[in-house]
Amino acid sequence: MNNANSTQIDAWNGRVGEKWAKLHVRLDEMLSAATVALKAKVGPVAGERVLDIGCGNGETCAIWLEGGAEVTGVDVSTPMLAVAASLTGGKATLIHADASIWKGEALFDLAVSRFGVMFFSDPVAAFTTIASNLRPGGRLVFACWRAAIENAWVSVPLHAVSDLLPVAPPPVPHAPGPFGLCDRPRLEGILQRAGFSDVTIEPLDLPVYFAREGGVEAAVSFAMQVGPTGAALGEMSKEVNAVAAERLKEALAPHARDGVVTLGGAIWMVQASAGTNVLAE
Repeated sequence: MNNANSTQIDAWNGRVGEKWAKLHVRLDEMLSAATVALKAKVGPVAGERVLDIGCGNGETCAIWLEGGAEVTGVDVSTPMLAVAASLTGGKATLIHADASIWKGEALFDLAVSRFGVMFFSDPVAAFTTIASNLRPGGRLVFACWRAAIENAWVSVPLHAVSDLLPVAPPPVPHAPGPFGLCDRPRLEGILQRAGFSDVTIEPLDLPVYFAREGGVEAAVSFAMQVGPTGAALGEMSKEVNAVAAERLKEALAPHARDGVVTLGGAIWMVQASAGTNVLAE
């Protein structure tokens, strides 16, 4: 494991990973539109060697397997890899490792990730490692979040409860986390310095599902467990959480229809090709 990434590794291999493993069905439902978009962008994978970076609970590994690929998933979270092992039925090679430093024994045709590459403490070094795992001309395809303010699934719940929470310090620009790669020019530069070429970064707006059934009540419960709002409320008292639940119920009600609660999401869909030369940072 990479000591530089220790904070993220500790979180995903501990409490956060355990929570995400427990919520894996709901999280896959939440991200289902992004998953469909990523699958379409990747295209056919039959006969390819695929490296799934930050594979988490394994839904995307299962998709590439179904498409006829040979799949290796790498993640730092033991709890989530256990879910992935069950989901893929032993057909994928699942590795408990830090993808920023992990090197495979053979090169891959495709490196792909659904929201698993934003947490590197040194993204240039991490993507350089990823490039080294790809054959010349191999593809990199991933989805990552645009800025938090562009994502209603973040801003709507957080605005509803913000006055109940302690005043937070300003976020550190480009810090590892869900929105660590939200700056498009910076992201393009990172990939180019890591040795990738033909970089394309396309904005995509899509629905994020807080409840596919169960309506507002289910969405409130989910909102109190995920994203910045869930993280903040996890540190608060039962009394504060009770008030927050009522606030969230009011905030999410306008986004409910026929038992489904949908908020806006904003992502980058990124593609690049691995070259033979790594540029100096």
